[in-house]
Amino acid sequence: MRTRSARASGLAAAAALLFSTGCGIVRVAVPVMRPAEVNMAGYSTIAVGGMQGHHDRAMTTALEEGLVKSERFKVVDRQHLNSIMRELKISASDLADPENANKLGKQISANALIFGTVEEKYAEEKGEDSFKDNKGVTHVIHKLRGEIALSATFKVTDVSTGQLVVAKTYDERREDTNTGIDEAPRPIDRDGLSKSARGSVLRQFLHAIVPHKDYIDAAFYTDGDLPQLETGIGYAQRGDWKKAQDVFNDAIGAAERNPKIKSKTLGKAYWNLGLSYEYAGDYAKATSMIDKAYQLSQDADMLAELDNIKRHEAEAKKLAEQTGKGEVIRESK
Repeated sequence: MRTRSARASGLAAAAALLFSTGCGIVRVAVPVMRPAEVNMAGYSTIAVGGMQGHHDRAMTTALEEGLVKSERFKVVDRQHLNSIMRELKISASDLADPENANKLGKQISANALIFGTVEEKYAEEKGEDSFKDNKGVTHVIHKLRGEIALSATFKVTDVSTGQLVVAKTYDERREDTNTGIDEAPRPIDRDGLSKSARGSVLRQFLHAIVPHKDYIDAAFYTDGDLPQLETGIGYAQRGDWKKAQDVFNDAIGAAERNPKIKSKTLGKAYWNLGLSYEYAGDYAKATSMIDKAYQLSQDADMLAELDNIKRHEAEAKKLAEQTGKGEVIRESK
């Protein structure tokens, strides 16, 4: 199994396997749930105190929408929150004081309060170049380059204690270049660059406090001597891991009864079975099957999957702690 963070190495490993064994590979995008960096299970209701700085309203609104969409928290109505803050004579900048955060939290029955800052810098530079066309006429290429540098700091305070439980800063840059031949280039879409950068830092912060969906790029093997493997992969593509396991087990049984089947071919069946157990959350069986696949194929690249299984098992346990639902890493399509 290869996650997005290791996709480049995963593709390289898959290519090595492909050329060393002459087999086919079918890549399956498996949807999974990733745990948040910070366990926020103890906070059921959150208030967004506001983001100060550039495009503060846009960031605050997007943050509220993201929290509501996650369905992990109850989010205090913004108008109600502003009304209480006016009554208490508390501004967004005052929320860094634990006493103010605690005072506000008691009035709105929130467990946690989010606030922060957004800083944005924009710069443009112009340039020119020239060329001659096939008639010898000189033309001027006018260039306009714009770049946004955005930095956002998000803080989460426990309103009952005033303790800071999360403090994250994210930096993003976006740039674009427009050109015009013998004329001024179009203006840079500064708002578009800013929106893209804000969206990126917001996603990163939400991933820090909310479990989120991701995709694993899984490499299953096919082999002409074991056509059942393709059938099992078909079930894997649908997220039906039980049926995939049944077919891969049947393929293994057929291969072990056929003396003409090579050990490397049998190893592919065990590999596929191991992956199907892994994505179903049965990590002990997954480890056993992948180990068997390695013993049959003697392909060292397969051993890397054992580390993946351990990491995903740890993530599944962490996710269960955060959700209280005993979720495994897999999320069915």
